[in-house]
Amino acid sequence: MRTQVGFGLGISDGEVEYEAGFTWETGSLPLPRKGDRVAFGELITVVDSVTFTCLDTGYIATRDHEIDDVEVHLGLRLAKAARKAEYRPAEFHTILSQLPSVSGLHVTGAEH
Repeated sequence: MRTQVGFGLGISDGEVEYEAGFTWETGSLPLPRKGDRVAFGELITVVDSVTFTCLDTGYIATRDHEIDDVEVHLGLRLAKAARKAEYRPAEFHTILSQLPSVSGLHVTGAEH
């Protein structure tokens, strides 16, 4: 199953909200629930929210590519250890881009 994932990087400069977003292919694994920990390489995250969106056939028919009938969005937050590590945006990008289950990666502030 493809799941849309997003979380804040814990970096603040007063103007820009630094975030990571990507598609995570979970295969046949069950979806994590609120409070579950998910490790993306060395990045430990905690599930804050799970949202299911059921798409109607009219919307699906208007797309120029195949999409799932149900979209799943996971809202995550960094676990305490990951926040204390003070990773930079480029480091988040490097860690996440090396995972074969991650695609469509965008990290605010990473120059890739």
